[in-house]
Amino acid sequence: MPEEFWGLTFHEFFCIQKGKNDRFELLQRFEWERIRWLATCNLQPHTKKGQNLSPQKLVKFEWEKTKVDIDLEKQKERAYYINKKYEKLQENGK
Repeated sequence: MPEEFWGLTFHEFFCIQKGKNDRFELLQRFEWERIRWLATCNLQPHTKKGQNLSPQKLVKFEWEKTKVDIDLEKQKERAYYINKKYEKLQENGK
């Protein structure tokens, strides 16, 4: 409802939108994995005898690849910088 929307803070709106985006992305991942599994089932009879075809061998999705380690110190510095910048904007806006 419009009253609820205009009553939200930016953070609340951001959390709601992120939740909706995450749910949509998860549903898309399920669909892509289902299609990959179906393709594997369709191709399995046409592979050489003794060769095992798996969905991961057929296609490896971006979200299945190894993730890069996050440097926590850089993340803390970035959060500190953004917090200071936000505080300055708040002071200037008053």
